[in-house]
Amino acid sequence: MSARLDIKELNVYYGQIHALQNVTLSVVEGQITTLLGANGAGKTTLLRTISGLLQPRSGSIRLVGDEIAGMEAHLVVRKGISQSPEGRQVFPNLTVLENLQLGAYTRKDTAAIKADFDHVLSLWPRLKERLAQRAGTLSGGEQQMLAMARAMMARPKLLLLDEPSLGLAPVVVAGIFATIRAINEGGTTVLLVEQNAHLALSIAHTGYVLETGVIQKCAPAAELLADPSIREAYLGG
Repeated sequence: MSARLDIKELNVYYGQIHALQNVTLSVVEGQITTLLGANGAGKTTLLRTISGLLQPRSGSIRLVGDEIAGMEAHLVVRKGISQSPEGRQVFPNLTVLENLQLGAYTRKDTAAIKADFDHVLSLWPRLKERLAQRAGTLSGGEQQMLAMARAMMARPKLLLLDEPSLGLAPVVVAGIFATIRAINEGGTTVLLVEQNAHLALSIAHTGYVLETGVIQKCAPAAELLADPSIREAYLGG
């Protein structure tokens, strides 16, 4: 199995703070890889570095063999990586339709954009009912759906998801995770950052554990679910 994303010896700093320390991680093509860790462990920092929003001090980030470390964010999107950010960050004064159109801003393939538009509305039918509604008036769950749908409108080779369950009711979260699985089964590779470790590991193929900027464990997701130290730290014992 080939790596869609291959990160080696990545070092990222905030001023004097060494936020990511020699991080090495692979995301296998066609799989869901999840990154677990407490608040402040560096999970969002890693996603922002992959996306080109942060510049690494050293190390390599390769997407299907092409070096993208330090590349500007809009060029990373053109390469095939899109992100649904923590806190959703929809454009509140724009409509649902306009948010989705912005997701495809790097694309010129009109027919394929229309097909992807129809596809994301089939994944999230509630958005179809709200196309003319301002995104800021949606519920938290609907905004999360929109953030993920907007990311999918870029037709990514790799989808980065940052805390998709954050602040949402369990019934909404269950639906979102079912959709993540469907997206993956449709052929999109996923890197998932999620504090709900049990849910993340239940749909992932591989898991990494990040602690204060250092990768401490990497194993198949089922193995991490059964690991007593992981259960104690992240799954409530």
